[in-house]
Amino acid sequence: MNFTGKVALITGGSHGIGRAYANALLNIGMKVCICDIHIDAAKDFIEHLPENLRNNAIYQKCDVSSFTDLKEAFDKTIATFGTFDVLINNAGMFGETKYQDMININFIAVVRGTLLAFEHMNKLTGGKGGYVINTSSEAGLDPFPIAPVYSATKHAVVGLTKSLGSDYHYEKTGITVNVICPGPVETAFFKAFPSSCVYPEEAWKLQASMKPVKPEDVAKALLKLLEDNKNGAVLRIDTDGLRYV
Repeated sequence: MNFTGKVALITGGSHGIGRAYANALLNIGMKVCICDIHIDAAKDFIEHLPENLRNNAIYQKCDVSSFTDLKEAFDKTIATFGTFDVLINNAGMFGETKYQDMININFIAVVRGTLLAFEHMNKLTGGKGGYVINTSSEAGLDPFPIAPVYSATKHAVVGLTKSLGSDYHYEKTGITVNVICPGPVETAFFKAFPSSCVYPEEAWKLQASMKPVKPEDVAKALLKLLEDNKNGAVLRIDTDGLRYV
């Protein structure tokens, strides 16, 4: 499929996996709005893009736990590019002691973002259909005892994806919903996560045994999902490669 000129909004798009997503989409000719609470990192990303890509990227400060911020990000994307085709719910956090914040960012924000995307893209209300892609985790597929609330939020994202990514919804809306479940990824998030686990000392030991992939590997999973035109799919990515599960 040809995605040249299509428009994507990426939450948590200024660093790590989100930054790799943005790079990958820009390099296949798409336009992106990078939404992130870390606005300086978003600016830096765009400023260091090759000149031929810079006009295809904008940024918007966005705390995804705020419905107002999310709505403003959608509004800016459409006002700038005139359309909207792909939502990537990628923003996330880790911290078992801050479980309410984690539930709000890792799951409630995904629900809100997805519903806003449906509002704009739904064929029943004049939209043209589109794509929602969520970033979950292997902790959303398997138990992760050292971080049970984090695991629960990621399981919830998988459940939401499978329920919305069904023929029942697609036949009405024209919107596909899929999810990427990465294993450990070489990011600042991965390097720091043990300190926020239930038993940090055990988590540090576990981390030392993990083999992370690179953010660019996860971006390849994103491109595969778009190219394969799946719906309700769960794509796992780790050192064993890419596979639908």
